[in-house]
Amino acid sequence: LVHCIRTPPPPPPGQGAGAEIMLAVINQVLSLSAEPPLPVPPAWTPLPLGLLAPRGWALEQLLLQANSLSGYMPLSTFPGADTVNQSVWVGGTAAPKGGTDQWLPYWANGNVPLLMLLRAAGPAAVARLDPAAQLGPVVDRMMQYVLGHVNRSKSGPGAGWIGPFLNEPGDTNGHGLWDPLNMCRALLMYSEGEPSSRPAVAAAVVAHLTAEARLLESDPVYKWAATRWPTFVQVCLYVVDHVVPQFAGARAVLPLGAAGTTKLLMGASRLFRAKGMDWRGYYNGSSAVRFPTGPVAGWNTHDHGVNNAEGALAWPAMDRRLGAAQGEADAAMTLVLSRLDEYQGQPNALFCADEVFCGRAPHRGTETCAVVEAMASLEQAFSVLGDPSLVDRLEALAFNALPAALTDDMWTHVYVQQANSVFAGDTHPPLSEEQDPSRRRHSLHYRHVEGGCTAGSADGPAGGCRAHRHSLHDVPSGEDQTANFYGVSHFPCCITNFPQGWPKFVASAVLTHGNAFAVASFLPLNATLPDAVGGGATLLIETSYPFAGEAVLTVSVPQGHSTTAYLRIPGWAAGASVNGQRAANGTVHAVPLGSGLATLRVRLPQPIRVERGWGVLGNVSSPPADAAVVRRGPLLFSLRPAEQRRVVRDYRRLLPYRPLAVDYEISTREAWSFALDLSDLGALRFEPLASPGWAESLPFSTSEYPFSVRVPARLLSNATWGYWRGTNITAQPPASPIDCDALPSGACGPLEQIRLVPFGSTNLRIAVFPWSH
Repeated sequence: LVHCIRTPPPPPPGQGAGAEIMLAVINQVLSLSAEPPLPVPPAWTPLPLGLLAPRGWALEQLLLQANSLSGYMPLSTFPGADTVNQSVWVGGTAAPKGGTDQWLPYWANGNVPLLMLLRAAGPAAVARLDPAAQLGPVVDRMMQYVLGHVNRSKSGPGAGWIGPFLNEPGDTNGHGLWDPLNMCRALLMYSEGEPSSRPAVAAAVVAHLTAEARLLESDPVYKWAATRWPTFVQVCLYVVDHVVPQFAGARAVLPLGAAGTTKLLMGASRLFRAKGMDWRGYYNGSSAVRFPTGPVAGWNTHDHGVNNAEGALAWPAMDRRLGAAQGEADAAMTLVLSRLDEYQGQPNALFCADEVFCGRAPHRGTETCAVVEAMASLEQAFSVLGDPSLVDRLEALAFNALPAALTDDMWTHVYVQQANSVFAGDTHPPLSEEQDPSRRRHSLHYRHVEGGCTAGSADGPAGGCRAHRHSLHDVPSGEDQTANFYGVSHFPCCITNFPQGWPKFVASAVLTHGNAFAVASFLPLNATLPDAVGGGATLLIETSYPFAGEAVLTVSVPQGHSTTAYLRIPGWAAGASVNGQRAANGTVHAVPLGSGLATLRVRLPQPIRVERGWGVLGNVSSPPADAAVVRRGPLLFSLRPAEQRRVVRDYRRLLPYRPLAVDYEISTREAWSFALDLSDLGALRFEPLASPGWAESLPFSTSEYPFSVRVPARLLSNATWGYWRGTNITAQPPASPIDCDALPSGACGPLEQIRLVPFGSTNLRIAVFPWSH
């Protein structure tokens, strides 16, 4: 970004493709469908960036992210940083990795909302940004550079295109139609927080979407674009919802006018959907490519976890907005989540995908990209469908999987995380790659090698890559064996993509519809609501949730106005109350508010919950694991053995040297193979006292804890529960219940008390336990 920072921003782009070309595109896309000409309104609309200001621990998390790996990448040279600061998107010369340059758009998609939230928090928050990272100037100049380098030609295949025109037309990996969409998102989010940029952003994004619509007439839709078609729809509908009304009379922004632009984008959205992945057929088993009911051995884009997180989890909501009935969209969302739960479920990360789906074994991993993309899709799904249970799942990811994907200082991350992991580093069985098919490498990601497919074949809905291979069962993949270390030298997707997790989660906490607002997550924040909501009412949320079970909301409604507050009550919060009145769990609780000041005191009871049925399902030859996990409120609890940490690679030769941007190996010498004693659930005891060093300024500290749960347990021998194939990877938990009396002497130790802490406060952990009576 040195070139980007020093170069004065060029003038804003022109109109892009001519109106006569775009009119031809309209005729093509409108012939596809007789569905509604306008999108179905969403249940809720998130507040524009700039109106919501984080406070408390949420602000601390965002500042921590800005002042660490996420914020420093543009001005650093450690591995992965070059994908940002040398990207061709900003005039760099770095060769795109894997034939794609999606990395800077990924980075911008997270760091733009991060910066906008911090600016909304006020000068005191901005003053705490590390000046050496220059996050504000970097983002501002990056956005201006991208806007100034839109293809301004009036004709040709790249007319109106944002960024590098790569992999088009018709690339066989499907990057070209998808890669720029995250930059479109970043530009639109930037325009929310920086209103002066809105005309240029609106013109550029409309021109780009018009160019994609034109390419869709003839382009095949393959792999990445095919599976991620809902992202294109999402961007198009944002433009229809927000840009078209604001610039209805501005031909420089909307050359086709408001009605013509809406027709174009609605038709292009349906065309992309028609040419993209048939997610419904995949999940209900009616298509040639079907959802796997176990681990997948061969790499392919259909079973790829991130594609399912960004594509399948977003499909029902986007289908709804394109005209599907509410009941049909709700049923589709239930279908996706129920299949994931049953066959790929993990207690920490929604589903298992250490690249592709990997089943239910707790020593299999989930890619960090899958975590943040699932969060983004669930945020969008709640906004459109309004189902509060979707936020329960969202919070389970935000408060467990997301912090566990990073060291607590946010300087290093894992590529995959596991529910059970007592070693974060490189570990292998004493077999060669040829002997052990699980040793697949991430080079497959670079080469996009499809399991069971011939070279160059398509894997879109009509493609030939349909074979699934489910032969590995609980065998950890090469990613589990080599990519669960905390560091910076992983494949560049997660290092550039993880930054969207916290900012988008915070930004989705408050939403509006008509003259009402919803609080989806009780995060500490201030919000100024639009004038249409209570005449511009203001909201203050004071809370330490999820580290406490109470929240105090103060709403100020101007004289002569009223509004209604809708408060999401989590499904686990039986006995919840608002101002002493019962609020049913699993609902959105309505509170009418007149003018003046109102205080809403929300209480969310958080009893300890023990869930059984985790781990592998079993088959005719082996019983199901029926393992147990312990939860309280939205938090998953785990054993945290003491760490032994060492730096295995630093990058002091890559200047400027960032001493915390290293690769670690983390291990433990402590016992971990415990079976919980569940003979008396009342013996599980919540201990509210925090460790002496815990503070909200570092809420997910991996050396402290805000509270803990004490559980009776017995240590199992290594012969009963040990390591997989002589590695440092935990073996599968033995099937439960464990009958210690029937096992050989010494298989079960004496009953003792173990301490469990929040999963998000761990680098090493055991969260899925066998159990006994």
